[in-house]
Amino acid sequence: MTWRHTTALITGAAVTVTAFTAAMALLIHGEIFPERDWLVMVSIALGPIAMLSVMVGYSVWWLVLFLLSLFSAD
Repeated sequence: MTWRHTTALITGAAVTVTAFTAAMALLIHGEIFPERDWLVMVSIALGPIAMLSVMVGYSVWWLVLFLLSLFSAD
């Protein structure tokens, strides 16, 4: 694996974990739902939030890989 692929993979993974953590924290601590319903609503939202986080991370991976390929001296 080249340094470009490694850098893109690390950046994409970090963005995926950060996006998932931030979205879940907003759901849990954002007081969007009444207190008795928040566990059910967070459980229902877990799948779509995970999907969106992976999509954002994958997009960042491709963007970083593209930019590193575009501007590298190789």
